[in-house]
Amino acid sequence: MIISEVIQHQGKCKYESQRIFLICDDCNKEYESSLYSQINGFNIYSKDLCRGCRQREQIKLGIRGIQYVKAGIASSLSKNKSYIDRYGIQKSNEIKTKISIKTSGENNPNFNGVWHGANPAIFQKGKTLIELYGLEKSSLIKKKLSIKSSGENNPMYGKLSPNGSGNGWSGWYKGWFFRSLRELSYMIYVIERFSLKWKNAEQIIKIKYINYDGSKRTYRPDFLIEDKYLVEIKPKSLQSSPLIILKSNAARIFCKDNNLIFKIRECRKTIAFDVIKELKDNGYLKFTEKYEQKFKQKFNKHVNEK
Repeated sequence: MIISEVIQHQGKCKYESQRIFLICDDCNKEYESSLYSQINGFNIYSKDLCRGCRQREQIKLGIRGIQYVKAGIASSLSKNKSYIDRYGIQKSNEIKTKISIKTSGENNPNFNGVWHGANPAIFQKGKTLIELYGLEKSSLIKKKLSIKSSGENNPMYGKLSPNGSGNGWSGWYKGWFFRSLRELSYMIYVIERFSLKWKNAEQIIKIKYINYDGSKRTYRPDFLIEDKYLVEIKPKSLQSSPLIILKSNAARIFCKDNNLIFKIRECRKTIAFDVIKELKDNGYLKFTEKYEQKFKQKFNKHVNEK
């Protein structure tokens, strides 16, 4: 239904530029259209229809496939299409930004006041699992993480530990790598003192054992002496610990099967600071980068105390 007179606009195509105001015969909505569109639409539908009602009428007539129509926009026109396909890169980025703002943090209908998502550490940095989830749930999470990273599930299972890993003073003595000052002392005061033939057992021997939690592990001893003795260097205070006992038992079984003898030792003579300094000055000893820095700090302290 036309509710206003035709408005003539100047232009090359005067007939098409004529704008009219109408009332939709289906929903009584007021809308603006061109005279050409009104005539063409009336010839097809026999009534004046706004854009949304035209689409609904097309569904009834079979002109348009079955689809949901919302706010006059047929969703099937953009079904299975990305925002970029529908609107282009610039507009799609604007839409995504608006959606992100509307659904982020407290605006998200699923926001529970703490965190929703896969990685709570991002927004709960500095908090323990117990603080985040409570004692019971945190215990379950720790157990699952332990299972996922234990034994054969550990990416380092069966592999040689990287040089410099661990907490011991590690480095190279005459080209041979050591992981603690006890190992270095054993090299100097036992192996070199008695001119023993030796090999770095860590690089050539791998012993499998079952940990006390049931997971599969591998253990690498420290030294192979005279091709006969498999030696592990450990302080007395640790030699009777459950883990060391498990490793030692596995090592003894391995040695029995391979005609070797397993020994766990502690070098009683501790290497002095002045000896370390002399070895470094002569180029026999070099620490890993981490412990080079630590040695410099200790050296400066040592000099200041004198």
